Amino acid sequence: MNLKKHTAPAGLGLIALMILSMTAISPPSFASLLRSTSIDIGVEHTQPLSLSMQVGISDTAGYIEFFSESSETILISVPSTWVRREVKNAELHDVSAEAPSLGFTRWSLPARSGISFQVRESPDSLLLHNPTGVQMKLNLAFVDVTNDTVQKEVVLIQGDTVKLW
Repeated sequence: MNLKKHTAPAGLGLIALMILSMTAISPPSFASLLRSTSIDIGVEHTQPLSLSMQVGISDTAGYIEFFSESSETILISVPSTWVRREVKNAELHDVSAEAPSLGFTRWSLPARSGISFQVRESPDSLLLHNPTGVQMKLNLAFVDVTNDTVQKEVVLIQGDTVKLW
C-alpha cells in the first residue's frame, strides 16, 4: 500500500467531514458560537467587601452596575469598551479612571458609591477576579429584559477567581 498516494484524499475527506459537522449545527447556534463573549472583571480591595452587581441584558446589549458597601475605596477593572453611564453617591470627579491598558480600564470607586456601564455586547460568561484574596460577598442580580425575568444570588468569594455564569 502506498501511503503517499492516499494521504491527500484522506486529508480532503477529513476537511469535508469537519465542514459537514459544522453545518450540522443550526445556523443561529453556529453564529452565536462565533459571537460568544467572555468578560473578565477585577476587583481590588484590602478589607472584606460587600459588593452589589446588577447585570441587565437584552438581545444585543446591556448594562452592568456595581455598588460598594465598603468604607474603603476599591478598584474595579472592566473592559475598555464599556462606557460609563452613571455614578451614585459620589462626585463624578471622585470616580476616576486610569488610562486603558491591555484592553481594560481600572476605575477607582470611593466608599459606599456605585458606577454603571453600558455594555455593547451581552456577555455569555463572566469571570470575577479577586486578586487580593480578601473575602468578598457579591450580591448578584441578573435582569433579562427580553424575557422579563430577574435572578438573584449571593456569592461568597474567598479565593482568586470565580465564574459567575
